[in-house]
Amino acid sequence: MNADVLVDLLPLVGFAPPRGYHRDHMSDVRRRQGWVVVGACSLVMFGVWNSHAGFGVFLPVLAGEFGWSRGAISIAPSLNLIIGGLIAFAVGAASDRYGPRLILTTSALFVGALFALASRIDALWHLYLVLGVLLGVAMSSVYLVPTTTVSRWFVDRRGLALGILLAGLNLAFVTGPRLSASLIARFGWRTTYLVLGALVWVLAIPGSMLTRFPPAAAGGRTDTDRAAASGGSSLGEALADRRLWLLVTAWMLLGFNQMMMSIHLVSYVKDQGVTLERASLALTILGTGTIVGRILFGVVSDRVGTKPTFWFCLTIQIVSLLAIVAAPSLSTLDFLLFGFGLSAAGSDTTLVKGAVETFGVRAIGAVMGVLSLGWRCGAALGPTAAGFIYDAMGSYVPAFVLAAGGLALSSAFFTLGTSTPPERRGYL
Repeated sequence: MNADVLVDLLPLVGFAPPRGYHRDHMSDVRRRQGWVVVGACSLVMFGVWNSHAGFGVFLPVLAGEFGWSRGAISIAPSLNLIIGGLIAFAVGAASDRYGPRLILTTSALFVGALFALASRIDALWHLYLVLGVLLGVAMSSVYLVPTTTVSRWFVDRRGLALGILLAGLNLAFVTGPRLSASLIARFGWRTTYLVLGALVWVLAIPGSMLTRFPPAAAGGRTDTDRAAASGGSSLGEALADRRLWLLVTAWMLLGFNQMMMSIHLVSYVKDQGVTLERASLALTILGTGTIVGRILFGVVSDRVGTKPTFWFCLTIQIVSLLAIVAAPSLSTLDFLLFGFGLSAAGSDTTLVKGAVETFGVRAIGAVMGVLSLGWRCGAALGPTAAGFIYDAMGSYVPAFVLAAGGLALSSAFFTLGTSTPPERRGYL
């Protein structure tokens, strides 16, 4: 890690850059403002996903209380993702026009209310409506708007900034499942949903109020940097570019794998004969790996390049997933899950970075809205497919092998989707 990266990180821990240190392409004031926005957006993502990340812990509890199958329960997060993806284009376009603050604040308000409402669920259709359809609408902005907002603030350190931002999401997978499991054990699942809703309001609403786009005329930046920050494809140009659809497919395959593991990992480990709290530790380990992976591979992608970083992460992810299929001991499984989380976060961060490098930030909210539909479709299919495969075969192994094959295809689609014509390299 070089001196510029270290100086960029100093504001996050309350220190000013060394006296006399200056970089011409970004003023100190603007840099500090940018990192404040990164922190605020990360808090929003953590606040929402901390409550949502524990759904896999609720899955066996709801199945036991109501007698619903795992496949049937898994339809709820799938509906959440599909509904959110269908409206993500409109959300992204609104963010491009109006900025992030109003959209994120409104989303956080409704997400908290819906988690509280989930405490009243008594029928399967209640689950689908509250945590599927309505929560899908409310959460549609929570990944899309923060990532596009942060992408507008940074050029040279975009990988690092995105890594720190998305680490907030992955921190939720460390704290959320354990928190949900602990609260369920002590107070029951209904009271737990009330607490999770309140936490969304306490964390995500204040964070939303601190988000904003960078000033239109950024002082202290060179003409090259200003062109880089504002250039890129219009939405119409992106829609007509086959690379957009290649990246949509690549992200769809990543989403299939990531959400399948997030939703079913606790159940997979619990089937080994351990307690619910020990099984939920698997998500904590996975989440810890993703936090490290977000920042580590964000920095690596800035230095080594986006494509090589993505390829490396996909390789580690495939190897880890296939090793998990071999039913290792719990201690070995913990090690594999950490490596899986590390590489999964790296591949996701570099794909977002690659999309921004390919299409620029001119209409990045709308473009990312289209891209996120691909991720969400894959993420919706993953948990549902794994649930019904388990119901039919009594094992998650076929689903895990299927996901590993999808990761290999994702690498090929990403490579083709980030091939940039020479005439557009000016805004990378």
